[in-house]
This record gives sequence, structure tokens and C-alpha cells, in this order.
Amino acid sequence: MSSGKILAVDIGGTKIALGVAGREEFRRTGKLDVVEKFPVPEPRTPDEVVPVIFEVGQRLLQGAELEVVGISIGGPLDHERGLVINFPHLPGWKNLPLVSILADTFGVPAQLDNDANLGALAEYWWRNREKQDPFLYLTLSTGIGGGVIVDGKLLHGLASGGGEVGHITVQTDGPLCDCGNRGCLERMASGTNIARRAREILTTYPEKGKRLRELVGGNVEQIRAETILTGYKEGEEVATEVWLEMIRYIAIGLGTLIHVISPERIVLGGGVSLAGDDLLIPLRRKLREHVHYIPVDQVDIRVASLGHDSALIGAATMVVESL
Repeated sequence: MSSGKILAVDIGGTKIALGVAGREEFRRTGKLDVVEKFPVPEPRTPDEVVPVIFEVGQRLLQGAELEVVGISIGGPLDHERGLVINFPHLPGWKNLPLVSILADTFGVPAQLDNDANLGALAEYWWRNREKQDPFLYLTLSTGIGGGVIVDGKLLHGLASGGGEVGHITVQTDGPLCDCGNRGCLERMASGTNIARRAREILTTYPEKGKRLRELVGGNVEQIRAETILTGYKEGEEVATEVWLEMIRYIAIGLGTLIHVISPERIVLGGGVSLAGDDLLIPLRRKLREHVHYIPVDQVDIRVASLGHDSALIGAATMVVESL
């Protein structure tokens, strides 16, 4: 078969990204020739979104032969059946046979996987030259997701549930998570929830957090994870409390995973990972308190380097490796 083009599609709650590359060129470089990002078309239903994906994809292909489509999306899904079980950020994206829809639309085979799994795949193949394995990837952002690679392959497990690290219990009597469990890592340590925690403290204790309030012009509802990081860097009391509490929960969750998987490398992606050493240094210190059976200082822990395009590159990697 002559080498044609691959199309990578990353569907998020607010935006969609498409990338195109030649199969053999991507296999050598891991780079997409062209990438285009755009807001999810309103009213954000599959009937509205799929034609726009097709239109943009055809424009990016510029008449070149397309071989395969790789699809990244969040939320519970069935990797083998190509089914989006539930993507709560978009209406009507429930029990959706997305692979068959896009395969029929483009007239070529398609494959689907979770965005965190594909972020793991991209970081493993293109930023892990030593191919350290087992390999664990966490995305710390609005939510917390993950991917596990063992012997060079993604761990999908029963019902494609492998790598759902955000739903490890880190506080047994903690608040209710959207998944129905209490005290999940996502509920305790995601960017969304550390911002919520800071707002709760400032609302309950009006005398606290003067500097944190200043950072948002007095409107505590505007506090975000990046606000807390800024306050932490300045030594602000509430921000420091919330940031280190987040670190503690991540260390509990990671400590559990380290004991189960014993990974050679852990990569942290997502918006929270942009904190760099302000995340890594206290996290490594806290992990030493939770992990004793395994030499935790030998685990290579670092932040992701592919940024917001990791899932898109992972989608391309998935289909290239399968051809």
C-alpha cells in the first residue's frame, strides 16, 4: 500500500483539533504537517459537529488520499467497539458509535481511544527515548485522567476502564465525586476542585486570604487553579494550604499506583503540570512518605512536553502503529 495521509481528531468539551500528516513521515518524526483548532459548533450535537469535522478535514487534506482516521475524546468509552458511552460535556454524545460514523463519513477505517490514553501514548513514543516501561501518565487539569503502558502497549482492561486513575479513592469519607464514589483523586485534587476548595475557605473565613482576594479583584468566584499557584509562589497562606493539600492527595494516589504498577517513568500533563518544579519538588518529597516498599527515588517523574497537542499526536500514533 502506498503511503497516504492520516487524520487525527481530538474532540473536547469546548474545542476540536484536527491534524494531518503523511503516514511514513509521521512514523519517522511524530509531527503533524498541519493542525487546525476551532470551537465546537453549536448546538454541539453529533449531527452538527461531524459535518464540520468532515469539512475541515477535507480542506486540510487538500485532495490527498486519506488512509485512516484516529479519534481522541474524553469520558467513558468502549475502545474495541468504537463507542462513546458518555461524553457529558456535549449533548447527545451518549452510546454514540463514533468510529462507524466517522469511518462512513470519510470512507476509511477509524479508531477511537480516550484522550488521556492517547496523551500517554504520545509521550511514551515521542518523548521517552529510553522507552522506560512500565510507563504511567496522568493529566492534571479540569479533571484527572491517566494512561498506563506496559510492554509498549496501552492497558485498556475490562470495558476499556484501564488507566482511570482519577477515580482512585484518596479519602474514604471525602466529598461525592461525579462518578458516584466518595473522595476520588479527581474530586480532591483536580484544578477545578482545588479552586473550589479555596473558594470554600475564603467564603467561610472572610478574614483569610487577603492577597488571594486581591488577585481576583475581590471576586472569589473568579479563583482558578492558576490563581492558587500564583498565591503559592508568593507564600500566601490559603493558597499554600490548598496547593499542598492537592500535593498530598496526588501523592496518595500516585503512591497506590506505584505499588501496583512499579513504573519506571511517570509523566504529568494537563494545566496543573505547567507549575513545573512547584509541583514536582513537593510531590517527590511527599511520595517518600507514602512509598517505602519500592525505591521511589528511582522512579523518573517529570512533566509532559507535548502540551495541548498530546492527545492529537497520540491519535495519530495510535493509527500509524496499527497500519
